[in-house]
Order: sequence, then C-alpha cells, then structure tokens
Amino acid sequence: MSIREAVRKELGALNRQDVEGVMAFYTDDVVFDDISLPEPLRGADAMREFMQGMYAAFPDLHVELRSLFGEEKIVAAEYDLIGTHKGEMEGHAPTGKTFRVRALSVYEYDGRLFTRETFYWDSVSMLGQLGLA
Repeated sequence: MSIREAVRKELGALNRQDVEGVMAFYTDDVVFDDISLPEPLRGADAMREFMQGMYAAFPDLHVELRSLFGEEKIVAAEYDLIGTHKGEMEGHAPTGKTFRVRALSVYEYDGRLFTRETFYWDSVSMLGQLGLA
C-alpha cells in the first residue's frame, strides 16, 4: 500500500472513532509527537491511550482532509480537526461546544506502517472555541 493510501485509510478509521483501526497503521514503537504536549508519546500503548482520551472527550472527533502531499516515505496531510466537547478533558467538564481548527500531520512510513507522526495544530484556538481559554 502506498503511503498516501495508508494515510487516507488511517484518517478513515479516525473518522469512525476506531482506535484499533487507527493503531493498525502504526508500528509498536511509533513516536507520536503532538506539538501541544511537552514530550512526544513513545510506543503504540501511549498513542492508544491518547486516542482513547480524545474520543472520550470528543466522541464525534473527525477530520476533513484538505490536501495530501509528499514523497514515498514522508507525507503531510493538511486537514480540519472537528469535534464536540461531550466528555471530560484534562479536568474540564464537557461544554457541549464544537471546535474546528486547521491541523497538519507529517507521517513517516517504513513501507508497511507509520513509524512517526508529528501533529501540528492550534490547541489554544480549540480551547477558545470551547470556552476554556
């Protein structure tokens, strides 16, 4: 499977809120670098826990792909990240408000699975839209 096809399928699993479907595209030793976090998450278990927390807080979390570009081993996906705050998030009670922010993920691919994803997004805008900033 090409890296572009893998990204599209992984985002499809994300849009179905299918944690195991998402994780099937990553190596066990994946590095997930969310720029809003102080340190990258290391390993599939850490990434899985992060994804479960996001779906608990935003059960309708999904993306709308804007563009996909790159090479055979590294691709960037630009998208809108959208969700409604219906569950607790880092001590914040649900607001019921919806956010929409632009984001970019850079995927590194070993020809079979993603070995790294760097996730660039504006977490401050999300918090503002949710009334938490």
